[in-house]
Amino acid sequence: MGSDKVSYEGIIQDIIYYNEENGYVIAVLETLDDMVSIKGCIPFLREGDRLRVSGRLDYHAFYGEQLNVEFVEHIRPTDLDEVYKYLSSGIIKGIGDMTAQLIIEKFGDRSLDVLQFEPDKLLSITGIGPKKLEQIVASYREQYELRDFIMYFQGLNLSIKLAMRIYKRFGNEAIEIVEKNPYILADELVGVGFKQADEIAMKLGIDFESPFRITSGILYILNREASSGNTFCEQQSLVHKVKNELRVKEADVIDVLSKMAINGEVAIEAIDPEQMAIYLPSLYYAESQVASKIYQLKAQADVAKFDDAVSFLKQFEEERGILLAEKQKEAVALSLSSGVFVITGGPGTGKTTIINAIIQAYETLEKKVILAAPTGRAAKRMTETTQRESKTIHRLLEFQGEMNFQKNADNPIKTDVIIIDEISMVDIVLMYRLLDAIELGTHLILVGDADQLPSVGAGNVLKDLLGCEWIHSIRLDEIYRQSEASLIAINAHHINKGESPVLNKADKDFFFISKGRADDILSEIRNLVTERLPNYYQFNPMEDIQVLSPVKGSGVGVEVLNDMLQSVVNPMTKNKTEKVFGKRRFREGDKVMQIKNNYNLEWVSKFAEEGKGVFNGDIGFITEIDENNRTVCVIFDQEREVVYDYPSVDELVLAYAITVHKSQGSEFKAVIMPMAFGPPMLMSRNILYTAITRARELLVLVGDKRAMHEMIARNQETKRLSGLEKKLVKYKDLLGGS
Repeated sequence: MGSDKVSYEGIIQDIIYYNEENGYVIAVLETLDDMVSIKGCIPFLREGDRLRVSGRLDYHAFYGEQLNVEFVEHIRPTDLDEVYKYLSSGIIKGIGDMTAQLIIEKFGDRSLDVLQFEPDKLLSITGIGPKKLEQIVASYREQYELRDFIMYFQGLNLSIKLAMRIYKRFGNEAIEIVEKNPYILADELVGVGFKQADEIAMKLGIDFESPFRITSGILYILNREASSGNTFCEQQSLVHKVKNELRVKEADVIDVLSKMAINGEVAIEAIDPEQMAIYLPSLYYAESQVASKIYQLKAQADVAKFDDAVSFLKQFEEERGILLAEKQKEAVALSLSSGVFVITGGPGTGKTTIINAIIQAYETLEKKVILAAPTGRAAKRMTETTQRESKTIHRLLEFQGEMNFQKNADNPIKTDVIIIDEISMVDIVLMYRLLDAIELGTHLILVGDADQLPSVGAGNVLKDLLGCEWIHSIRLDEIYRQSEASLIAINAHHINKGESPVLNKADKDFFFISKGRADDILSEIRNLVTERLPNYYQFNPMEDIQVLSPVKGSGVGVEVLNDMLQSVVNPMTKNKTEKVFGKRRFREGDKVMQIKNNYNLEWVSKFAEEGKGVFNGDIGFITEIDENNRTVCVIFDQEREVVYDYPSVDELVLAYAITVHKSQGSEFKAVIMPMAFGPPMLMSRNILYTAITRARELLVLVGDKRAMHEMIARNQETKRLSGLEKKLVKYKDLLGGS
């Protein structure tokens, strides 16, 4: 067709195709004279929208003549009938036929002006309360304000999804903020990589060698190190990485780093006479405060004493029908006399028994005990094993979103004893927040397994505490009642020592099914999930069985497993709504997992309790996909309901299969794990050990035994850079070496 530009004005009658990721649309525009097929990037387009478009015509074999949209302008309706049609069309969430009629009756041809400039006046309309008004305003803003905003960021080669995330992070000033500092986009909560932010900076005219760019590069590398678990970066390594990634002079990096230290933008601490540790200030502060508070809790501990400890322990044994080993008795005694006490051990070593004995001991002494764990699943398991309420640490601290904790030094937790389970999952920042809310004189008891994978966040809290000789700790390494013990527990200890596991004993709980090819492994896992385990053990495929894999990609990685398992565990039916987001396909009933910390996502519990925060690794189920409101509803831990808008759904993935790293702190009735060769860093002993210890009743490995033996043999643990142990050591002399 001709190459001249043409323009049309009309109303969208039909949307044939819409891509949520980039806003690409094929639609039918009704003009005064004709129906025109249009295509192009038009974010948030809805049927009923009035547009003015221009572009060039071409010919499509199926759709015929089409307009390639190069310019688009959304036109507000002015005629009262059009305003009513617009308001009642469902385009704006929270306004239906009746509400639209009431708005027009009250405000007439000023209705849209009121909606845009004086929305609080809508509170006078029957049925519109503060919460509904918030929904209406957000939806209307999406229709108008966000379109211009998104067009701006599309001009910088950012997707609609990223543009929406930027808007959520920075609000109406987002364009101004980004133009001032494009590197602010290289932020975990936004998700733009540093290289992409750097490209945007170049487009906006930032000087390649400017100190501003180097400062941003230094902060980016330090944040990346923190994402890898390190609380600091050695100076020489940091300078080298920044120089190479930004392609700038080493002398310039050193100069900028010095100025940043003077300005308090980084913290510096000597590791030894020739090496300095460079910290993000928040991590340095967290580490320093944790060390200080641990010392204070230790120094000011009140010793809880029994008149007759022997009688108490004997009574506990009789009530439980058990005999405590000497190490277990010692652990109970140390928990009473220590301000801070750490208990570590693998499965089957009696950690739960000791926790119950400690709780009973303190309660016998009329002391108040509070229980908590890092995740909802771990807290729920703690509740089941102790028959007492356990909360997540965030809920214990009354987390309100965006790092706002109601419980802190000014409003501490009122209790005598706090017991935290799964302490290996707690990173340095959460540990600081917890300790900040603990009053001096409170006994802190930390329980975990030091051989599991470390926390997702920065720090090495459990291992640093165990490495400090003045903190009382006990390591449980004996499996009690070995003859009755689960093979899961026995084999976890074998593997931890580098020994081969005992396989396929009749009437036991640890099995290996040999399969060579990836297709055969997948086929066997499908059979186990859908038939063998549900039929033989009565396991629910959705709730009781969890497939774990060391890797995301590959023929037996999480992505392939999830596609296969979704199709057989939750197949599509006419009663289920399904929605495709880029490469991800979600349907009602799917098992899903949150893959990043979102401190501002709101939830409502089944007890009508409200709160904020959904965290990396939380697992839930999709209960509803609402196309009209463009939302996905998920229930986490069978309790918290969270409503995601479509742009936020990219924080979810299918969770029929998850990586071993994401399984930390969780426990499942049955775990199935493929055994195939993969990247050496993921084929390690502690990954296999962590996977095995996630299974409560049954563990099935499927694949090549050589891969399993390779994992057992590779005892490489990535060393984390953490300064907590060094900071704790300096308090030794103050404690007199005790």
